Amino acid sequence: MKIETQQIPSQFDGTPLSILFALPEENPRALVQFSHGMCEYKERYLPFMEYLTAQGFACVINDHRGHGHSVRSERDLGWFGAKGQGAEGLLQDLYQVTGLLTARFPGLPLFLFGHSMGSLAARCYARRWDSRLNGLIVCGCPGYNPGVTFGRAYCRMLTVLGAQKHKSPLLASLMFGSFNRMAGGHGLNGWICRNPDTVAAYNQDPLCGFVFTVNGFESLFDLMVECYSPSGWRMDNPSMPIHFISGGDDPCRVSDARFYEAGEFLRRAGYRQVTQKLYPGLRHEILNEGEMQVWRDAAGTLLGWLEPVPPI
Repeated sequence: MKIETQQIPSQFDGTPLSILFALPEENPRALVQFSHGMCEYKERYLPFMEYLTAQGFACVINDHRGHGHSVRSERDLGWFGAKGQGAEGLLQDLYQVTGLLTARFPGLPLFLFGHSMGSLAARCYARRWDSRLNGLIVCGCPGYNPGVTFGRAYCRMLTVLGAQKHKSPLLASLMFGSFNRMAGGHGLNGWICRNPDTVAAYNQDPLCGFVFTVNGFESLFDLMVECYSPSGWRMDNPSMPIHFISGGDDPCRVSDARFYEAGEFLRRAGYRQVTQKLYPGLRHEILNEGEMQVWRDAAGTLLGWLEPVPPI
């Protein structure tokens, strides 16, 4: 695997974008773009990207604005910039990175893999630009939260009061305080993974688990509202395959019923090939549980979309 990194300005507003390419030694057969989750960063996906490059995929991932090295300083972790347009900036950044990858490898199929908050962004991406995609994997899908309307209004009120850069433990508690209880209580951030080494590394990493600013939470809520909005889907590619995967003990999914409702929502929107799979006993970061079956299944899904089995 060859690793390349770039730091470029966002075409949306000049925010620095840190980008990582993981490339196979030979010419790639297809492309995979990743959209990572909340309060983490791109390098955490390198092990799985290496697994995919061994099977001929060229991969790219950027740190979302306010994450990793897509910040001007450490103080900007959790700050999406572009007052009132942080979610829009994040989506435009993803589209910009798509252009970099497809310009480098023109004509190859492109798949998008989104995890957690990044899966909200990935579905918003499909809502606008599904014509660019040959398939979508939705990982660790957050269930729709009816309180998102109140949360967004609260953030906008604080923004009017000039507190958009305030890091709100209250909002963080409202969003995640119940997750450990729902996952059975496994210590700080134990809800993310049943692998204790993964949780310990996450807790010790200054680029993980930080508190979002009010602006960051508003952007998160905007992504959820757009993702679950029944209107505005361009639907240029209704035959695009979409596969949902989640841990059966992931509190972010809310419940099995909400997990399956998320897939049904896209079927109602018009997508004809939506599949879903739960992994019993796994929590939120199923790529980091040490379960190779998850990796094999995800890679197998991508390969299956490349080489569909003809009907008998």
